[in-house]
Amino acid sequence: MEPKLSDFGLAKMLQMEETKVFTDVRGTIGYMDPEYITHSKLTCASDIYSFGVVVLQLLSGRKVIELDIVARDSLTKKAKDVVTGKKPLDEFIDSRVRDEVNIEDFVLILKIGVLCVAHSSIGRPTIKDVYEEMDKAWRNTNTKATRSRKEINSSNTVQYAKVVDV
Repeated sequence: MEPKLSDFGLAKMLQMEETKVFTDVRGTIGYMDPEYITHSKLTCASDIYSFGVVVLQLLSGRKVIELDIVARDSLTKKAKDVVTGKKPLDEFIDSRVRDEVNIEDFVLILKIGVLCVAHSSIGRPTIKDVYEEMDKAWRNTNTKATRSRKEINSSNTVQYAKVVDV
């Protein structure tokens, strides 16, 4: 449960409005922005799309090795169906973490992932927006976990005091 990202073969530092056009499409197909596949135009929104695919994989537990265009489209469609209420969350969430996550924050991150994989780059958030929403979910989860630990410690102290106070 320690995620590691690698293989940023196409990653380049671009200005906000700068794009890069290649004569042929390169990269790992399952992470590719549909606009890049169609027009060979690489933008910052292309990176957002790839990040969204990674987020959806982490949330669902889908293996990276299995990701081709068909698998990617199936993953993104299922995520969109869950967000719109067409499918239950249980059909998407990784069973290995189901009992360990805060569902409210899981859904927030799922929604961010779905926005990132919008078919058109126009509908995708900026990395600043992604960061702010992810940070909000992390702070919310962290606050709840801290509160929960305090409640457990307080409860244990009270129970201990009752046992000692004979």
